Amino acid sequence: MVWIVLILVVFAILIIGISIYAANFFLNVALFRHNNWYDKTGHKMMNPDNFNKGKSHYDLTEEKQKQQGDIFWQQSFAKDHWIETDGEKLYSRLIIPHPESKKWVICVHGYRSFGQRDMAYVASKFSEQQYNILVPDLRAHGKSTGNIIGMGWLDRLDLLKWVQEVIAFEPTAEIVLFGGSMGASTVMMTSGESLPKNIKGLVVDCGYSSVYSEFGAMLRSAFKLPAFPILTIANVLAKKKVGYSLKEASSVAQLAKNQLPILFIHGTGDKFVPHQMLYENMEATTGVKESLIIEKAPHLSSFIYEPEHYFATVFEFIHRYC
Repeated sequence: MVWIVLILVVFAILIIGISIYAANFFLNVALFRHNNWYDKTGHKMMNPDNFNKGKSHYDLTEEKQKQQGDIFWQQSFAKDHWIETDGEKLYSRLIIPHPESKKWVICVHGYRSFGQRDMAYVASKFSEQQYNILVPDLRAHGKSTGNIIGMGWLDRLDLLKWVQEVIAFEPTAEIVLFGGSMGASTVMMTSGESLPKNIKGLVVDCGYSSVYSEFGAMLRSAFKLPAFPILTIANVLAKKKVGYSLKEASSVAQLAKNQLPILFIHGTGDKFVPHQMLYENMEATTGVKESLIIEKAPHLSSFIYEPEHYFATVFEFIHRYC
């Protein structure tokens, strides 16, 4: 009997030790910009692009959109703009094709991506609607400095600073916040803060309900590991390692304080952020809300699968409520 108890104790200690190691390893890979394992191997498993595998007839549409976005990005009315905060230098592309317009949009990119890559084409479509645009690179992404990835939680405070930059350019600006993937969760997490009246509405495409839930999905899909107990331990370790816990970084909790109109978008083919999270987010907000579901669209690809329907819905929503 004593031997059985001893074996069980040793086994439990072993499981806890392995779980602590796995949790620490996962956080280092997921939340730090510079990680040797991610650079060599992990990007094949964890980069959102690799969840959209396979060639399809949508590739040509995506390429045309990229070309249009890149041309728009380089127009003479676009320039680089920087701010400094918390010892970091944060980059954005400031695009003012309509100097007399009061309409502005801030477009926020996704996880381990950057503004031009995810949002140049979106920015061009907003320009067609007479919007001026600011597209930031989130901290630890693109041209911005930093090593800790904020997953929207740290970035919500940076987004507030970008809002103030727009207001400094145009005090009467009417601002829409648009985000995709981690950028969508950044917008949702920002929605629970005290916002200036200049913010008129939100559009969020394939955002996660919380970092805790998203990392649980990532552990299961990318690493084929159970969320428990690894994620429970990671939640505790994260506070010390990056300054925030995985559970407090919650779109749902922040949306409960939101009263602005918000359009939720998701593709049912999303294997990086499960599309069921849309319903959690949508249920949480207290403001006017609508949804757009694009059948079979992978992660952050809804405007590639159904571009006309997508942008018609976005601008109809904005014109109606914002």
